[in-house]
Amino acid sequence: MSKWKSIGQLLLEFGLINENDLKEGLDFHKETGIRLGEALVKLRRVSMEDINWVLSKQLDIPFVIVEDIIPNNELFSKFKKEFLLINKMIPLYETDDQISVVAEDPFNETAVDVIEASFGKKVNISTGSGNKIEELLRNTYKKTIFPELINSLEDILKRIKNTSFYRIDFFMDENFCRINVFGFGIVKNILTMEGTFVITDIFNAFDSFNIPFLYDQSAGNSRTFLAVYPLVNRLEISGLPAVLGKFGLHRPEEITFADTHNYGLPLFFNNNNPVNGYGFYSIRQSTFFEKAIYLIDSSPEDFKDHYVNICIPKECPYCNGTGCQSCKDLGYEFNEIEGIYSSDNLKRMIKEDLNGKD
Repeated sequence: MSKWKSIGQLLLEFGLINENDLKEGLDFHKETGIRLGEALVKLRRVSMEDINWVLSKQLDIPFVIVEDIIPNNELFSKFKKEFLLINKMIPLYETDDQISVVAEDPFNETAVDVIEASFGKKVNISTGSGNKIEELLRNTYKKTIFPELINSLEDILKRIKNTSFYRIDFFMDENFCRINVFGFGIVKNILTMEGTFVITDIFNAFDSFNIPFLYDQSAGNSRTFLAVYPLVNRLEISGLPAVLGKFGLHRPEEITFADTHNYGLPLFFNNNNPVNGYGFYSIRQSTFFEKAIYLIDSSPEDFKDHYVNICIPKECPYCNGTGCQSCKDLGYEFNEIEGIYSSDNLKRMIKEDLNGKD
């Protein structure tokens, strides 16, 4: 007879669940098709740490206390950061013919195969808390890449203050991250950083400044695009819809940005991704139109009496747009406009400003 026992039997034997818990878990497992262990976690009968611990007993592999791990930075550098974060794995040590790792899921054969193919060595796997593994990974990467990223972002945030650049774009490839700023239809490349970055690195960087933000993201092949809209200003919106176009977008309570527009205008948010630190709704009916805030680049073409808070760019006269110390190497000077305007009045003011009139 096989000595292999189901996860349910093990949890019962170790007193982590009772018969009623097991029945609930099995019913949920049949209804949803998810594994019994996952079902019991979703029903809050056990934790993932409980599951990992009993699996270590079943598989006769070590259960590692992740908090006691001292990261091997040299070994870490041989792995792609995204691979470790996605698979919740920590490399422990390496010998001539073996690599030892701790993983949340000891049955993750795909990840094990990737490591064995990459290193040409056998993988010894142990298990541990997935939450603790993720926390250790993030803290480790903060110490290595974070200072450079934070210093660069701090400089960018200072340079685009009181400008029409309201969005910061990150193009992340396997070996670099290119950073642009965008606003008023203008894209300006700021810098390119070498290294491997993931979206959570950018999120953590803004969190370190205590800056909430809107974001939109997309990915293709080996490249990821992330657009971040910092929210550092608290504005008194006098009338809605409102039009904004300056660094540090923000809003009062109960007001939201639109993710789509009437009259065939381009999308502001083109998906329903969650937004970090900020609530927004999808506009699907015209009744919501008057409750939304729009950006200057995608505001309604024909509006009346909108609250407007924008910065109008004008080519820097000292460098003719090439970038100099006077314009913080952005190539533009900026004139702030705030008040209640119709679209016609706003267009006239923009034209006058760009033409250098009073």
